[in-house]
Amino acid sequence: MTHDLPEASRIRGAVVEALLGSALTCGLAFLLQWRYGFSWADEGLLWYASQRTALGELPILDFFSYDPGRYYWNGLFFHLLGDSGLLSMLLACAAFGTMGLAVVWFAMCRAGLPFAWRLGCAALLTIGLGYPRHKVFEQSLSLMLCGLVFWILSRPDSVRRWLGFGFITGIAAIFGRNHGVFYVFTALLCGGYLFITKRWQLLPRTSVFFGAGVIIGYSPLLFLILLNADFRGAFVDSVLFTANWQLPLPIPFLWRVGFPAEFGINGLQSVAVGIACVLIPLIYVGGFILFLWRERREQRERKPVILLLGAACIAGLPYLQQGFDRADFGHIAQATLPFILALVSLAYYCDGFARSRVAARCLFAFSVALVLACWLPSEPGVRFLRMRLANADNVSQIVIGNRKFEVERPTVEMLNALRGVVEECAIAPDEFMAAPHFPGIYAFLGVRAPFWEMYYLYPRSVEFQRRHIAAIARTRLILLAPEATVDGLERLKLKNTYGLLLEYIEQHYREVQVPGVMGGAKIYLLPGTCPAVENPGGEH
Repeated sequence: MTHDLPEASRIRGAVVEALLGSALTCGLAFLLQWRYGFSWADEGLLWYASQRTALGELPILDFFSYDPGRYYWNGLFFHLLGDSGLLSMLLACAAFGTMGLAVVWFAMCRAGLPFAWRLGCAALLTIGLGYPRHKVFEQSLSLMLCGLVFWILSRPDSVRRWLGFGFITGIAAIFGRNHGVFYVFTALLCGGYLFITKRWQLLPRTSVFFGAGVIIGYSPLLFLILLNADFRGAFVDSVLFTANWQLPLPIPFLWRVGFPAEFGINGLQSVAVGIACVLIPLIYVGGFILFLWRERREQRERKPVILLLGAACIAGLPYLQQGFDRADFGHIAQATLPFILALVSLAYYCDGFARSRVAARCLFAFSVALVLACWLPSEPGVRFLRMRLANADNVSQIVIGNRKFEVERPTVEMLNALRGVVEECAIAPDEFMAAPHFPGIYAFLGVRAPFWEMYYLYPRSVEFQRRHIAAIARTRLILLAPEATVDGLERLKLKNTYGLLLEYIEQHYREVQVPGVMGGAKIYLLPGTCPAVENPGGEH
């Protein structure tokens, strides 16, 4: 009992430090950055889907969405705060990021990293969690996986830990089926570790408990799939359609980076990202090999930090698919935070040997420089500061909910113009539609989309489009961007994905000119429903 008390005290101290430290660092970052920016595409989809989920609608069934866990998380915060505004959603996202950081912080405590190293790593991870802020679920789940693997590696013979690992895997899959796949792949890597270290006798029992945990963790969605036939059909369709979600982009390795004549902050970021794209897989593979080698040699006298290094590398490897499939920095940033933990762990491990201490400190300094060069230019606060310094007219304020946000001026002008038309024409909540990728405008206006589709990027059948046309029978106001696409692809324009719908709108609605609506967007009104906008300055 006397031996247990100090250990229990250390665990309690680590929990308190991890929770308080994560809350303080993430809270400070949130206070500094929440008011900057609003994207009506991906961030807008998260906001709109969270609003509809909080109102009782089913993600995937009632509207296009990803897996429902994140929307229920945000919806919970909407109910707790009594508000479904953008600030409430950002607060919910920040809270989820705090959880991921707390898990890693606790693991660093248990691995024996000194406080200064823990704080430094936490600061870098907090910067990483700042962009892209609507993808904090991906980032946080990858960090939680690092902590889980460290937990498993510390006691690989504990079936309770494998059951817990499986349970969290099931929950992660509710937030994203890709996370479920990544967690399972990570479990297989842990099984490979048991085999390599000649503990294969543990594999049958740990596999059973892990599998049982997965079923238990995923059971809420399993019950919904089994008991709701409509949801089951929509879920199966979404799984079959998953291959169409992502548009690949080449990995921006350093040798693919173009060097502009004026090498500024953006050029430095491109070079840093190019270096990171080379370094990340090398660190993961090299760190994993070092971990296995040290495990074989020093299993009884190993340093706990080598387990943390192994955990970060094992957890980070499967997430390379997420980061490198569509390899713009937004996707790279959301999938590579375990790399930061791996770098810091490797630096601290090397710091424990006199002959490599200088190299270790240099590696840590390099980690700081690389993270800052990659992430800082994209952080909302820094990005808007740069925009204001370049031209103060680039940025304008707008009230979203009850809070003032600083947003790009063209976006503000568009939102204000739309809000003005809605008020002038007395557009009801079920009389507005936006396409091809404006889901955040529904959330901004507090209205419900007339149809299931949120992104009009995928070619749909004639029957599907006819259902959409039937759904807009009451629609009086439409925002369209017919030439909008992704990656400049002609096949993703509305005329090629929703040609029948576009033809119907152009035939049955009238395009009107509204000041502030720019960038290829067009406003359409049902003829005769709003003379003040259809005939500005005329008699009505």
